[in-house]
Amino acid sequence: MSGGLGGIATQVLPLFGVVLLAWGVGRHVPRAPKLISTVLVYAFIPLLVIDKVLGAEPSELMVIPPMMFAVAAAMALPARWLSGRIGDRFDPQLLSASFSFFNVAFFGMPVASALFGEAAVSTIICAFVGTALYGDTIGYYLVARTREGKRRAASKALRIPLFYAFVLAVILKTAGVEVPDGVRPVADTLSTAVSVLGMAVIGFNLAGVKGGDLDLPLLGRILAVRQASAVVLVAIVLALEAAFVGILGGRERALVGLIALFPIAANVSLFASLLGTREKDAAILVALSSLLSLLLVTLAVAVMGAVGIG
Repeated sequence: MSGGLGGIATQVLPLFGVVLLAWGVGRHVPRAPKLISTVLVYAFIPLLVIDKVLGAEPSELMVIPPMMFAVAAAMALPARWLSGRIGDRFDPQLLSASFSFFNVAFFGMPVASALFGEAAVSTIICAFVGTALYGDTIGYYLVARTREGKRRAASKALRIPLFYAFVLAVILKTAGVEVPDGVRPVADTLSTAVSVLGMAVIGFNLAGVKGGDLDLPLLGRILAVRQASAVVLVAIVLALEAAFVGILGGRERALVGLIALFPIAANVSLFASLLGTREKDAAILVALSSLLSLLLVTLAVAVMGAVGIG
C-alpha cells in the first residue's frame, strides 16, 4: 500500500472538515444542498464516471459492477427484515436506501487514492457504477415514490443520467477512445470536487438537526445490522468471484472488500435534498455512518498493513 494510515489521514480527514464547515454555515444558505445535489447528480458524477471508466481495466468493468449491483440489491433484504422489527420508528424506504447505497464515490475515491495511488481510483469507480446503477434507478424510485407517486418517481429515475453516462463510456472505450493528456488535470480536479461537494451536502443538511432529532439506540441498531450485512454479502461475492471467475487481483479484492466498511452514500442525502423530504433523518444517518466507517476503515488498513496485504 502506497499511503496506508498516513494517506487516509491526509486525504480523508479533510473531508470531515468540509462537513463541519458546511454544518456551520448551513443555516445561512438553505438552498445550497439542493443546488449542489443537482450539479453533482446531473453533471459532475456522470462526467467523472465517463473519465474513470475510460481508464479502467476491461476485466474490472466486466466483473466489479455486476458484483456490486448484486450486493446493493441484496442489502434490501436485511433492510426489510429490520424494518419489520422497528415498525414506524424509521421510514422503510429511507432505511432500504440507507442499506443499499454505499459512499463509494465521495468517501471511496480518496481512500483508494490514499492506499494504492490514483490508478486504484478506476477500480473504485467500477464498484461505484455497480452500486449507483442500483441506487440511481431502483434506489431513487424507492426514496421518491412516497412523495412523488410511483409513476412520477419512475419517470424521474429514468432521467438520472448516470446509467446513460456509463453506457456512453463503455461505447467510447470499446471504440478505443482515451482521455487526452491535456484534460487529465481537469479530470483530477473533478474527482476532488465531487468528494468535497458530496460531503458538503451532508454538512448542510445537518445544520437543521437538533438534539431532539437523535434516537441513538435506534440509529445504532440500524448501523450495526447494515454493517454486519455488508461484510457478509461482500465476502460472499468475493468468494464467488475467486472460485468461479478469478480475474481480480489482490489489490482489487482488497479494495472491494473495504467497500463493505464504507458509509451510507451521501446520495441518500442528495436525493432527500432534491426531493425536499426527510433531509434530517438522511443527514443524521449518513453522518454517523461516515464516522463509524472512518474508524472501521482505519482499523482495517492497519490490519492489512500488519499482515502485508496490498
